[in-house]
Amino acid sequence: MAADYEMLYGDTNRLLKVKAQAGDKVIIEAGAMAAMNPNFEIKSKAGSVGKAIGRLFSGTSAFLQEYVAKSYGEILVAPKYLGDIKAVNMDGSVKYRLGKASFLASTDKINLNIKSGGGKGFLSGEGFIQIEAEGSGILFLSAYGAIHEITLSQGEKYIVDTNHLVLWESSMNYKVELLNGLFGSITGGEGLVCVFEGPGKMLIQSRDPSKMLAGKSS
Repeated sequence: MAADYEMLYGDTNRLLKVKAQAGDKVIIEAGAMAAMNPNFEIKSKAGSVGKAIGRLFSGTSAFLQEYVAKSYGEILVAPKYLGDIKAVNMDGSVKYRLGKASFLASTDKINLNIKSGGGKGFLSGEGFIQIEAEGSGILFLSAYGAIHEITLSQGEKYIVDTNHLVLWESSMNYKVELLNGLFGSITGGEGLVCVFEGPGKMLIQSRDPSKMLAGKSS
């Protein structure tokens, strides 16, 4: 589908409105639908990908739900965290790896696949699993706080706390380190960081969800 959508309200209080014509399909994170017209048929996305993503991101096998419009309808999609929503237009030429819990919704020509992260897999929070998005359409991402884009030139390096990762190009080289391993013993610097090397683009979130869940300030 060529999705028609609106981003409602301010950057830190975003609500996504997707407008669908008859036959259009929208894939949405389970539990993210806030309101809609009664013009949709809802299906759970089954199969190993949906189940694996569910265990990884939400703790259930019903991570993905497919909304099929029977006639014109609107869906309001609310992210889990107080923060921004970003639409990434994909033309099939670039694949992306997703940070934990950053997927919000997509049009039906975007495929989410399970990929092995090798020794880097603990970035995703469970074993060696990472999720890769590919295809043509629109991928909607959500974040805790604002979304910031970083573009690296050939050979340029950048260090990102793994809890702040939202998305990065699959072709980018990176390695995972302990921050105090890079700079010596630093108070509060014991967390995992990802050292990326360009060329490529990444998106990060301005707040750390793990600190919110732990009752800490970010």
